[in-house]
Amino acid sequence: MDCHEPVDDYCHALQADHLQIPPNSSDSDQFFIAIEVEVTQPSVESDSEDDDGGAPPDLRVYHLETLGLWVPCPRTERGNLPASEISGMLSRAGVPLHKHKYMTGQISLRADEIANAARNKGTRVLPMQVFISIVACSCYGEAVVDP
Repeated sequence: MDCHEPVDDYCHALQADHLQIPPNSSDSDQFFIAIEVEVTQPSVESDSEDDDGGAPPDLRVYHLETLGLWVPCPRTERGNLPASEISGMLSRAGVPLHKHKYMTGQISLRADEIANAARNKGTRVLPMQVFISIVACSCYGEAVVDP
């Protein structure tokens, strides 16, 4: 895969009331964030030129990471989950630094929506689930598994 070729990385964050939330003794408002990261790479067969005029490559999942984190929530209008905190979470979950910018914005916006939602008023634990799918590229030093 050419590293200058655009890829369809995906990030979706949502309030997840169905999560199994571990005990927490904090008296302050907290996000419990479950992050699921899927790392894919193009299959070797799809790297070659196809006769169909450039169909998208077949991707295969080679790594799946799941991480659960507690993060304080100040319950402000904006900035309930600081970019530095989000970037640290993404790094711990295995997301390469050059992919953080877009994902940080998506997660931060959703965190503010959850923290300020009327239905969450008075709720100490704010459950959030983040689903991420990224395409690995060896040009950035990302681990790409040999098939």
